[in-house]
Amino acid sequence: MRLTPLLLAAWLATAAIAAEPTPTIEQKTEGLTRTEGFLPFYWDAKAGKVWLEIGRFDEDLLYVEWLSRGLGYNPIGLDRAQLGQTAVVRFRRIGPKIFLEEPNQRYRALTDDADERRAVAESFASSVLWGFSIAAETGGRVLVDATPFLLRDSHDVIGTLKSSSEGDYKLDEGRSTPVPERTKGFPKNTELEAMLSFTGTRPGRGVRETTPTPEAVTLYAHHSFVEAPGPGYEPRQFDPRAGVGSITFADYASPLDQPLEKRWIRRHRLAKKDPSAAVSEAVEPIVYYLDRGAPEPVRSALLDGARWWNQAFEAAGYKDAFRVELLPEDADPLDVRYNVINWVHRSTRGWSYGASVTDPRTGEIVKGVVSLGSLRVRQDRLLFEGLIPQYACAQAAGPAAEALAAATGGEAVTTALARIRQLSAHEVGHTLGFPHNYAASSYDRGSVMDYPAPRVKITPDEQLDLSDAYGVGIGEWDKMTVRYAYSDFAPGADEAAELEKILAESQRRGLLFITDADARPLGAPHPLASLWDEGTDPVAELDLTMQVRRLALEKFSEASVPEGTPLSELELTLTPLYLHHRYQVEAAAKSLAGMEFSFAVRGGGAPPVRIVPPAKQRAALEALLRTLDPRELVLPDRLLAILPPAAFGYPDRRETFESREGRMFDPLAAAAVAADVTLSAILGTDRAARLVDFHARDAEQPSLDEVIDALMRRLWSAEAPADPREQAVRREAGYVLLDRLMDLADDPAAPPEVRTIAEAGLAKWESSYGEAWPTVERFLRRPSREAARPRLLPAPPGSPIGAR
Repeated sequence: MRLTPLLLAAWLATAAIAAEPTPTIEQKTEGLTRTEGFLPFYWDAKAGKVWLEIGRFDEDLLYVEWLSRGLGYNPIGLDRAQLGQTAVVRFRRIGPKIFLEEPNQRYRALTDDADERRAVAESFASSVLWGFSIAAETGGRVLVDATPFLLRDSHDVIGTLKSSSEGDYKLDEGRSTPVPERTKGFPKNTELEAMLSFTGTRPGRGVRETTPTPEAVTLYAHHSFVEAPGPGYEPRQFDPRAGVGSITFADYASPLDQPLEKRWIRRHRLAKKDPSAAVSEAVEPIVYYLDRGAPEPVRSALLDGARWWNQAFEAAGYKDAFRVELLPEDADPLDVRYNVINWVHRSTRGWSYGASVTDPRTGEIVKGVVSLGSLRVRQDRLLFEGLIPQYACAQAAGPAAEALAAATGGEAVTTALARIRQLSAHEVGHTLGFPHNYAASSYDRGSVMDYPAPRVKITPDEQLDLSDAYGVGIGEWDKMTVRYAYSDFAPGADEAAELEKILAESQRRGLLFITDADARPLGAPHPLASLWDEGTDPVAELDLTMQVRRLALEKFSEASVPEGTPLSELELTLTPLYLHHRYQVEAAAKSLAGMEFSFAVRGGGAPPVRIVPPAKQRAALEALLRTLDPRELVLPDRLLAILPPAAFGYPDRRETFESREGRMFDPLAAAAVAADVTLSAILGTDRAARLVDFHARDAEQPSLDEVIDALMRRLWSAEAPADPREQAVRREAGYVLLDRLMDLADDPAAPPEVRTIAEAGLAKWESSYGEAWPTVERFLRRPSREAARPRLLPAPPGSPIGAR
């Protein structure tokens, strides 16, 4: 074949390139800055590139990606120090390419037989996270350009913004670069970071509120390559009764008479120096470090609360095995060598988190990562200022005392700091491997892993007392979980038998454990598992909570804000006070059609299930009906007279009630929301279905018809209140009841009998109470299930004292 001059030139150029030898690493990096470490790297300042040196092939290491600088808007997420993917990875060399491959940890064969392991590995896909081209090589070590790997949307910022309706963004590489001062090397880990700029259109509210120019959002992504933990860590079997989180995988080498799935708990590596001693120091203690960005007095409170966990490790036989210190000045909180409690700022209050870098192979926790939202403590303070006006005494004492109260916050700040101590312990607990225990409030603050309500006492002279609002120290349940997860048993001991003893002791002591899936849903059945509740008897506690609310509303006044504050700001403290009962309502409602249970195992001795006795269910219903009393829902004229619209320069807040009266405070809307707190808890589909089921099993159990009749009598009785305001409030609540019944009758997920009973209740209302509401008429006579109804007003954000 004859080559044209053009083809000949191209062939000769290709041949020349192919013949050109690969440069050495020393040649390629001449004049560049080298950083030693687990994976050495070079910074090319002129080109703005990071060159990574790889000499570890086909060996496990951990790869962790983070968001080191966040957006600062809780509803979206994307927070500072937010932990992303943690994976076991390997560098594989194939020809001129290096692949970063993630082996599949979900499916394994725990066996010495190489053929069995190979069969599993070839049956399930792995994931190649990146491919690098070799730029230089010296003695088996290769150099690759890591810059494209760093300049990518590793944290899925684009997807998060889009799914949050915050706009359509794309990564702008021209405005992105590696960050050399945040790119570091250490003997067991290498830390790389990049500034990423995202440009887009139609920015949403969160982006507009938090970004100087919403069309350009700049965040920082961090990448950690970590030496995989070495030998010496022994996985421990998971047990659902123990309250310790787990990893799960399928072991295809399991004998046929054994479960395919393996479950191992998640925990830090910890061992006694002397396992035979009842109490011993640890070979290497667990040390947590507090972000230096936390200010005083919050800093001291966070240190105090996190240190409570040492009490639990002492109960497990360790001496000084858990410590909390201030992060060294030269340390990076994203460095995987440090367990860190991060102090995170957002423009909105929101959740705090306890996450961890965990070895997917074994469940060993390598690094604890706590993120505490800084606005949480301020929202707590507002709650307590609503309960007890902080500035009344100061006003009486004069301007100097008023100024001092404004500066210190008095009892509200003291109580808020008590709460954040508990929060610090709670989130650290997650990073130690422990999930929530929402039943612990039923046995004297049994765990910091519960969500606590403030314990508000009423003094003999009917004053509210916050001196014991939150507990101090670790709970009995927490000690038990640490014993299960971290006990180092004496040589020769039967670990399984020793762990069973711990669980049996926990059961004897009544340390109930119920976590998220069986506590968070409004219709969850367990009567003792709730968020933000208090006391051993949730029904009796609801009556007490209503009494506290009543007394606090009587005392609420201008003294709930400092002198010189716009009176419109009173609504920020009034709102959580008016809804002070919302979570105790949810807790009490769980006794109605409630069922007690535990995470029982065969042979464990615990009764699996028990329906709440009928008398207790009816007592719960009566307590819930009392929250609908118009006298509880009406706000007095003296309060309405001091609630103007938001002052100039003080925009409307998410923290307050929606209004149907323009910018004015809408007392009927507030009453409707408070009524719906109760009615939605009673008339949820799950609870209604259990009412039907339990009544069919036992006629003594309350029926759904009985509950609906009781609600109708309370809200639509012919005996109307004498006060016109109470009449209006009761009618508002009555319309909410009808809406909830229409929801129930129209819910395709509800059993047919539930829908039939709900619709019959609406028909009975129409015929028995002589009312004529066109919405109900249209609903009952609808040709299809598309009857238009007004939108129920949402409650202002609540958990965690507000989620938005």
